[in-house]
Amino acid sequence: MGAIAGRFNGRCFVNGSTRWRAWLVATAIFILGLAVGIAGTTWAGLRIFRQNLQNPGSNRSFADRAAERIGADLADTLKLNAAESTRVQTILDQSATNLKALRVRGALLAAAELRASSEKIAATLPPEKRVEFYRVITQRYERLGLQPPRPANNTP
Repeated sequence: MGAIAGRFNGRCFVNGSTRWRAWLVATAIFILGLAVGIAGTTWAGLRIFRQNLQNPGSNRSFADRAAERIGADLADTLKLNAAESTRVQTILDQSATNLKALRVRGALLAAAELRASSEKIAATLPPEKRVEFYRVITQRYERLGLQPPRPANNTP
């Protein structure tokens, strides 16, 4: 045996029975890491998605951060003086505000579309299945942090 393989109580470290265990442990660690990564990403993504649906116009948005970054980059690259930099930043800030307003309108339109499609689906279902449909839809809306649609008056 060479110095690389080594010995342990007369047995080689890298013999067949130990090698498969090492691969098994390495595979288990990889799969566990992958599962934790996927779970963490899903949790964070759902949290951000839910936050954006509930409060689409609150906090500093991506547009605000982009406007600041672009303004600083333009001022540096173009060697703008203070007055020019202020004018450019004002235009970028107005653009960010307009984008935020578009996002709010988009979120409201998305919520309205979800409600309209729920109502259309409920209208096509037989009355005995509507109760279960609204139960399922309520769970999904609550998961997103939205107010669930209520059954129409003609639902039993």
